[in-house]
Amino acid sequence: MFIYIKHGDNNQFLVNTSCPTVVLMEYIKTRLGLAESELVDLCDERGLLKFLFLPQNSQESARGLLKAKESFIVCIIQRTSDGAYNSVTSLLSGADSAVIETLQTQIEHLEKTRLKQLHVVKARMTTSEEISAQTLSTKTTKKRKKVTHANAPDDEVQHHTGDRKSRN
Repeated sequence: MFIYIKHGDNNQFLVNTSCPTVVLMEYIKTRLGLAESELVDLCDERGLLKFLFLPQNSQESARGLLKAKESFIVCIIQRTSDGAYNSVTSLLSGADSAVIETLQTQIEHLEKTRLKQLHVVKARMTTSEEISAQTLSTKTTKKRKKVTHANAPDDEVQHHTGDRKSRN
């Protein structure tokens, strides 16, 4: 199946979606002369991103994520050095302002989600460090005492010697 890729001054080309999304995106970058390191995604004509750059989508078939015969706009996503999503730029000249606004809103939402995930990971790490510290201090302060009874028979000795059959 094929989709239309829009870019530049109302230019477009066809691409086959019968491949992993990572291959599709590499082809689009090559075709548009973009650096391999660019973070590129596609959006539909309403400005809804497809999030093809996310790791969980990279090996999935593009056919399953993109509807056949639809047109998509190439977008570049800018990130800061610490990984924060900064902005998104449409590579279609004269893109509608509503599309640009929708794109930016999605990037802001993506960044908020990223920050929440970082907060959860940090909280889990702190909690596990606290649990480890408590466990370590508990182990060093508790000492187990072995209780033995002076008059109790030694079960192991009785078991091995008491039930022997004679070999006569």
